[in-house]
Amino acid sequence: MQNISQNISPSRRKFLRGLTATGLVGLSLVGAYATLVEPYYYELTNTDIFIHDLPEGFDNFRIAHITDVHHSRLVPIEEVARVVEITAAAKPDMVALTGDYTTSRRGYIEPCAETLSFLTRVVPAGVWAVLGNHDHYTDGELTVRAFKRRGINVLENANTNLRRGEDALQVIGVDDWGWGKSDWGRSLDGVDRARPTVLLSHEPTVFEMPQTRGLSLILSGHTHGGQISLPFIGPPARHVKEFKYVRGLYEREGTQLYVSRGTGLTGLPVRFGARPEIAVLRLRRREK
Repeated sequence: MQNISQNISPSRRKFLRGLTATGLVGLSLVGAYATLVEPYYYELTNTDIFIHDLPEGFDNFRIAHITDVHHSRLVPIEEVARVVEITAAAKPDMVALTGDYTTSRRGYIEPCAETLSFLTRVVPAGVWAVLGNHDHYTDGELTVRAFKRRGINVLENANTNLRRGEDALQVIGVDDWGWGKSDWGRSLDGVDRARPTVLLSHEPTVFEMPQTRGLSLILSGHTHGGQISLPFIGPPARHVKEFKYVRGLYEREGTQLYVSRGTGLTGLPVRFGARPEIAVLRLRRREK
């Protein structure tokens, strides 16, 4: 049998080799970008959230949403400090932290809490936090103690009222649903659904739960925006049920959900098409 390669002209063979080499170089560049650039290429996003009958005192109230910091070997404390610096420069009125501050080792909790606590000195309405699944895996109680000791308010299935003069905004925190720590009775005790509310929940799955109906806004993380999002395809992770709400703003029966892409990473040390995000949400009054 005649060798097929003998029928390929030298010029065509050279072209095919060049094409293969170009493809390999392209893949190498994409790999380098996904591991060395995008995981630390933070994006500060700005989104207006319109809420019915928002008190005038909270019109233009700006919430900086930080989630999934994942301080670990993959996310050194210097990167956590960069997130804090970018957030502080945005001059929000309040900071919402929605979990997964570390990944798996208790030794990372205190340095992370110390670095995040800088925001308590520059944000007038305070820093409010809930725990995520990785926090419970690492040490939930130690995380809570480290945060509270440094002035970070942890809403452990609890709620509070932020006040500006005579106006109030209800802020609710529910503990991680996936870890079985959610207690809706405690979280919603005393909440008036006829008044504007902001719920902090690590997992966006709560958006479909009956307990969240009638709430104004839910802030969540957990998904990392899929961490990898392919051109023309999107995040493959969105086909997993718990990642149904993978990034951005959603609305259902008057309740809005914002899912941040977060700032850290876990598992594969890559991000592609899912830049780490610090979300700034400006509340706007919507008349009925």
